[in-house]
Amino acid sequence: MELVERLKKKFEVIGFKKQRKDLFIVETTKKDLIPMLFYLKEYEGFRTLTLISYVDWIEEGKFQLSYILWNSRTKDNIIVEFRLDREKPDFETIYRMWPQAEAYEREIHEMFGVNFEGNPTQHEELILEDWDDIPPMRRDFDTLKYSMERFGERESKSGINIRKEISEQYDEWRRK
Repeated sequence: MELVERLKKKFEVIGFKKQRKDLFIVETTKKDLIPMLFYLKEYEGFRTLTLISYVDWIEEGKFQLSYILWNSRTKDNIIVEFRLDREKPDFETIYRMWPQAEAYEREIHEMFGVNFEGNPTQHEELILEDWDDIPPMRRDFDTLKYSMERFGERESKSGINIRKEISEQYDEWRRK
């Protein structure tokens, strides 16, 4: 594909995959991500930021950020992704390039703990009020432990201990 060849001449392309005829995935480095996004927007027509997605590769000690862009002229989508150190998840904001990124980055900060340097609203609470634990969407967050510490064992309004009921059903299923 011509686009990938142009990208390879200008940036470090770690990987490339054609997912379908109108969707391409390019993996790059942290250093080249923002310049590549700028190039794709200004010179290749990918003017729409559709979404910023996130994956927690806990086994590798990395987070993956994926920027999904759309070109309205060619009707192509491209996903530009890179991996970020899980222990120091700091990256630059792209909200000046795409204003809607401010909200995506704010959610990723709250749910996963990535710091987007320069994002003016990332520290404002979005969903989690007075949260005092690790971000809840990280794979090392223990939902059951958090729930038990905060709320303890309790019955539902119908008088059923839901956690106990589910545990018993699960144990029965495993025995089969």
